[in-house]
Amino acid sequence: MGVGAGGPCSGGYSNGSDGADSSFNGITSLGGGDDGTNGSGSGYPRYSGTGYSGTAGQGYKGGDGYQDDNTGGGGGGAGAVGQNAASGASGNGGAGRSSTITGSTVTRAGGGGGGGRTQPAGSPLNTPGAGGSGGGGSANTSAAGTAGTANTGGGGGAGWVVDNTIHSGASGGSGIVIIRYLT
Repeated sequence: MGVGAGGPCSGGYSNGSDGADSSFNGITSLGGGDDGTNGSGSGYPRYSGTGYSGTAGQGYKGGDGYQDDNTGGGGGGAGAVGQNAASGASGNGGAGRSSTITGSTVTRAGGGGGGGRTQPAGSPLNTPGAGGSGGGGSANTSAAGTAGTANTGGGGGAGWVVDNTIHSGASGGSGIVIIRYLT
């Protein structure tokens, strides 16, 4: 049995890393994808092109970037695709999936908000992507992104560049293994 750690953010222009897998009794749930790979869901890292696909049954596709405005798509969540970026706005993270396995309704594994770039300095700031419900972190135009919530598997908010100042993305939240048994 193992609970996967959230994927760490490497900062700067580098891609983050995938989250670690969570497993129990031969069943494995893949860790979330970074901003440049196919994991449970990830957005597109370079402000253009198609978001990476998710893994069936574990996470949805990341949103597409929008090159003309240097905005990135939101990360895919366990319950919905990440939002595509648009003119002036990065994509929001996809919603997580709700479960009542613990006896109350809890939403987990929301996608991280999409990042972007404001160039040159003084230009109007694009809107950063918000995190998806279920622990997804948000991007930020003036500080590092918000980390995914621990024990939810939520994605971390992406980074943002203002002129040549880099506000790094944040790490994803750790996963959780829940064992339910009949009494």
